[in-house]
Amino acid sequence: MNAKQNMKSGSSIEQEIRSIQMSEHQRNAALHAASVAELFVDAIVWVCNKMGRPDAGGFAKPDLKY
Repeated sequence: MNAKQNMKSGSSIEQEIRSIQMSEHQRNAALHAASVAELFVDAIVWVCNKMGRPDAGGFAKPDLKY
């Protein structure tokens, strides 16, 4: 998958990476690394939101045995 497709369209990180003078290979590597970092952050935010609201249907669903 192309790194450009993973980044959110018009993100400030993508604009910053594009403004730096570097080879196309380095730019693609930087875009890929930024998209991976964005996925990790999104996952952490999702987990934190679920842990803060256990009644939202994610973790620790109440059951009869509790």
